[in-house]
Amino acid sequence: MEDNNKILIVDDVAKNIQMAMNILKNEGYKMFYAKSGEMALKLVDEHDFDLILLDIMMPDINGFEVCKKLKSNNKTKKIPIIFLSGKDSSSDIEQAYECGGIDYVVKPFITIELITKVNSYVRLKQLEDKFEISKES
Repeated sequence: MEDNNKILIVDDVAKNIQMAMNILKNEGYKMFYAKSGEMALKLVDEHDFDLILLDIMMPDINGFEVCKKLKSNNKTKKIPIIFLSGKDSSSDIEQAYECGGIDYVVKPFITIELITKVNSYVRLKQLEDKFEISKES
């Protein structure tokens, strides 16, 4: 992957952020993190992310609300969002897809699953961005 690919990890538990960063550290991404939904929404204003890993259960705004806000904003609506959750109920998974998530990973992470999904969606975002640029020119 290109070194300029940026991933935002959003989780209120530092240990979960650290675990995701450790799993992805050898993939060559520039990683950012936010410990709250509010902080995540500020960071997406400052940076162009290629992927967001988003926890559902957070104290200020939950991941579903953060996702809805990102998907309703023209600047951020095309960023793929993978939900991360300790919950694996079908209603949570359905809600994650309904609000705009592209995938769902249950914690604790399976290393190869997280790496494969992250690499796939970053590559997909790169291709979509290239396609958009070629359509405009």
